[in-house]
Amino acid sequence: MNPHIPLLLAPAGSPDALKAACAAGADAVYLGGRQFGARQFAANFSDDELEDAIRYAHLRGIQVFVTVNTLITESEIPHVLKYLVFLYRIGVDAVLVQDIGLLSLAHRLIPGLHLHASTQMGVHNVPGALFAAKNGCKRIVLARELSGEEIKTISDACSGRDVDLEIFAHGALCYGYSGRCLFSSLLGGRSGNRGMCAQPCRKQYQFLIGKPDKWGRIDEADPFQNSRYLLSTKDLALYPVLDNIVNLPVAALKIEGRMRSPEYVGIVTSTYRKALDAIQNGTFVPQPEDFADLSIAFSRGFTSGYVSGSTCSEVMGRDYPGNRGYFIGTVLSYWKGKVQVHLNSEIIPRTGDGLVIRDREREEGLVLRENPDINGTVVELPSPFKAYKGAQVFITNRKELEKRIVNLLSHPDERFSGSYPISCSIVFSPEGQIFGTGEVRDQASHTHQFTFTSAEQVEAAKTRSLTQDQIREQLNKTGGTLFSFSGISISGEEGWFAPVRVLNALRREILNAAQEAILQSLIPHPDTISLVQKSNQDYLGTIRTNFPKQVTDSWLIVIVSSKSEAVAAIQAGADQVYLLWNPLLENIDGLSEKSDRWGIMVPGVIRQNELEAFVHFITNNQYSITHRFLVDSVGMGEYLSEKFPGSLISSYYGLPIANSAARYLCKEFEFCTLSPELSEQEIRDVLAQQNQSSPDVAICCQGLIEAIVSEDHLCACTTVNKDRSLVIRDEKKYTFPVICEHSGRTHIMNSSEHSLIDEVTTLQNLGIRRYILDARNRGEHYAENMTRLWKKVLQSNLHDKEKAKIREQIVRMSYGGITRSGYRRGLSGMKTNNG
Repeated sequence: MNPHIPLLLAPAGSPDALKAACAAGADAVYLGGRQFGARQFAANFSDDELEDAIRYAHLRGIQVFVTVNTLITESEIPHVLKYLVFLYRIGVDAVLVQDIGLLSLAHRLIPGLHLHASTQMGVHNVPGALFAAKNGCKRIVLARELSGEEIKTISDACSGRDVDLEIFAHGALCYGYSGRCLFSSLLGGRSGNRGMCAQPCRKQYQFLIGKPDKWGRIDEADPFQNSRYLLSTKDLALYPVLDNIVNLPVAALKIEGRMRSPEYVGIVTSTYRKALDAIQNGTFVPQPEDFADLSIAFSRGFTSGYVSGSTCSEVMGRDYPGNRGYFIGTVLSYWKGKVQVHLNSEIIPRTGDGLVIRDREREEGLVLRENPDINGTVVELPSPFKAYKGAQVFITNRKELEKRIVNLLSHPDERFSGSYPISCSIVFSPEGQIFGTGEVRDQASHTHQFTFTSAEQVEAAKTRSLTQDQIREQLNKTGGTLFSFSGISISGEEGWFAPVRVLNALRREILNAAQEAILQSLIPHPDTISLVQKSNQDYLGTIRTNFPKQVTDSWLIVIVSSKSEAVAAIQAGADQVYLLWNPLLENIDGLSEKSDRWGIMVPGVIRQNELEAFVHFITNNQYSITHRFLVDSVGMGEYLSEKFPGSLISSYYGLPIANSAARYLCKEFEFCTLSPELSEQEIRDVLAQQNQSSPDVAICCQGLIEAIVSEDHLCACTTVNKDRSLVIRDEKKYTFPVICEHSGRTHIMNSSEHSLIDEVTTLQNLGIRRYILDARNRGEHYAENMTRLWKKVLQSNLHDKEKAKIREQIVRMSYGGITRSGYRRGLSGMKTNNG
């Protein structure tokens, strides 16, 4: 039995990259427009270029998926809906989305538009996948952290639903879970949730260890080791294990790289195409030459990733974050401008190859002018500097590979030539007109009918008239096009004369008519488009600005990570307390007397096996706790509501609410938390569109914002005593607390503490009732004292002097001073009047 071969999905960050992907054997491409895409620094496509791109790909039997995978602010909703209607009208095969509000609107208002859940949606367990499927997603791009067994579990859970799965096969890996990373946003205002990530993970960081003070801050931290690229991952390459990967229940394999060149796209796509075809034929054996090509195209070092069972230490590349090329060996010795290199590879450097020699102090490149001397496993190479023993040698460019890819890009339609057979009937009328009918068969063996009429006319023959052989000979000159003639029926040609240009014009008319027949079959009917446009206009016409009234009864919600912190917060007057669950959570019976005031926070990342342990914990303690849960996904909320009927579900900012549609999708929740990336104006916009079904809104008012959550076991890189804590320090001397779960999973917090102490009056005037103090991992002193301070702030009419005194105390207790996070600039990056 032939194995199932997933669709090969290639990146296209520019029109030239699109052509490269098509030429190299992609089954589908994904690309972005100039707005709402998660790669804002790629060349991307204008609206006209998008339409041309879809026509170009569709004529070659290749699907086009467009990324609209960023968070969407309230003011952008009309624009993004108009954009989605445009994409639907021009025949896009699917749209990738991140924002759950946009997902719900698109599913309801443009039912014919295929939706894919972007990896930015962070789907990593069954509840998340079922939510995406129930809300219209035809495909789910899973989190890159999942194992093969987890993928099978999710596939089984989705069985019977009209949805399939997609995974990444090659390219850059993010350090943290996609869609949950705020690192770039917090550090420099370039949000990964808006496609503007500055890649701070590729920078150097240093470990420091210190003893927490009574406010949970690291006091007098000491350097533990020299700076390294602690957060930098290797690149993913499933090529060596591709024959195993295709056995997973996935419909598509994705190559990352919309920021990459057409040459990169061509090399990587053609390599995977060749491998998948060989697997289909039962002849696949990983080739060193192919692996070298992938490495030379771009490589930070390769890993087969979590999906193949690699550990986090095998995924990380902490020694160097840039392109390395293909490793061939290490320097044995240096003598008079030459190095002797021990080869660790079957690939031998040749004339024209570009090399880099890298040791602990420097790196230099060179181009081989002649084939080097080789003696067994030792090769002698020229060296531009005195390289130390052990220096690494890489091939960074190959002349042969360069020629091959130039040829591919110079003849992009070579593999498609003549792939559409046409049969037609041509009639020469008594008036000298030429017209007819035809049908063309596409690559899926579907036939499409068309008619044609030539703009040219024939003349009465003075000597020799047209013959059918002459006409067929001229029409069959389709070399270099996508079409070929399989049958030509001709009538009425006798007695007429036509110069070659007339027959050439007739051929163009037939080919153009056949092309349009294919393309028109792949776009919605005009009547359907009109209905969709009306539906969107009707929806937008219902939007009414309805500002809420100022609140006078604010609630303080405190999140904690231990029982002692929970007790301290409750005693200090917290209205609600959520205790973060972990597998080692101590006995909680003592909290049962406060069951109306506390609940459990579900970790934002909770894998399937952890979810089972969590449900077991709740079931065993159901008489000790209230069924009140704080979650980070709608799917998890729905799952817990089914498991524990009557539960009160709310969401934290890991489920980023950036617009009223996302808020409405949480209508069954007690409250939902606004994204900390929103500006004051963006918050106003969300609140102005509420209706009776919308849940209450909460906002994080104080605490360390989680910058990254990663499967990396960063704490395993060092030894941390029980009374000592870990931070990492960047090149600007900012320190970021590191929290490690029992599983080893790493959470990196911001270097400054989020606080909206200066914005409370404004927020209360906006109608925000619920304020969240995030006191996790800060100890009971912080939980108690910060709770007392915020209770005063929220429930007292303070004089300016008293307010200033409380502010001073809050700043003094905060980690690294205070910041308003996104409140000043917002998701759009535009500063408000507050900053």
